[in-house]
Amino acid sequence: MVRFTALAISTLSIGISDAAQTSCASDEVQFAEGCVSRTSAYQSAYDFLYSNLPSWDKTNKQSLGFHDSVTPDTDGLDDGIATLGLNISLDAQQKFSWAWDLPQDIYQEYVATYAHVNEARVDWRPIITTATSTILDNAPSTTDLSTVEDVVSYINSQMWHTETSGLINNVTFKSSQTPLIYDPMSTLVYGYASCTGVSILFADALKSVGIAARVSGTPAWNGAYENGNHNWIEVYLPETGEWAFMEAAPAGGGETLSNPCDKWFCSPTKMANGTQFFSSRFDSNSGVAYPMAWDLENLEVPGDDRTAYYQDACNKC
Repeated sequence: MVRFTALAISTLSIGISDAAQTSCASDEVQFAEGCVSRTSAYQSAYDFLYSNLPSWDKTNKQSLGFHDSVTPDTDGLDDGIATLGLNISLDAQQKFSWAWDLPQDIYQEYVATYAHVNEARVDWRPIITTATSTILDNAPSTTDLSTVEDVVSYINSQMWHTETSGLINNVTFKSSQTPLIYDPMSTLVYGYASCTGVSILFADALKSVGIAARVSGTPAWNGAYENGNHNWIEVYLPETGEWAFMEAAPAGGGETLSNPCDKWFCSPTKMANGTQFFSSRFDSNSGVAYPMAWDLENLEVPGDDRTAYYQDACNKC
């Protein structure tokens, strides 16, 4: 397997000038463990992605940017959304102080990854990075962006409107769209998606600024598929080492990461009869499958079983 070298400098602007100063050199990336050379960080993330590709991505690995041999780079044919996106994610990791406390393994699985579940593989990162950069660049000077929760809340309040994000459409919630519309580019083009689509778009926006995020949800309320399913996101909080959850604003406004009970679905009624909950992963050795309500026979998407966490948190509401 050929490991391609990280780009030294990205041509993509990634937003605000951070007042905090990293102790790492310009060719290094800061993680919770310390400074790592950008080349090493790139190759470690490349290896993680390559070794955990689902079967459909293994078939298309060269289109994603993974190559087993060196071939002439003709007219961009060696480029791929996974590897180009990986370079952009390293730019964000170098740039934003709120990302510096991320453990490297969390960065690799929840920031550097190019997809969450089995959504279409699209080149979302340049477009969404430009949008989140616009949002952060235009934030009023009084805006507090000192913590991960601050940044998550602010981006969630701004990214769904063209006048604040610069994206091609406003994005609204429209039920029953998955699996027709749930990859981030389709959501942007149509201007709507249901809970899965807006959750993926929201998580990708956070990943574009160095915040670890993943899709979470239940395939069946109260253990009955006829009761429907739901998706939202979880965000990794470096200060606690824990995951907190909220919905994308089009699906549920006025929510925070700090209060589980401000979500409409976090209640004993929704927990009844053993509702199960899962979060998506990329590590194929997780030992758990993420159940997709739109593709229940597909067990290739890894996951975390989060049932105990949600049952405990939401039965207290």
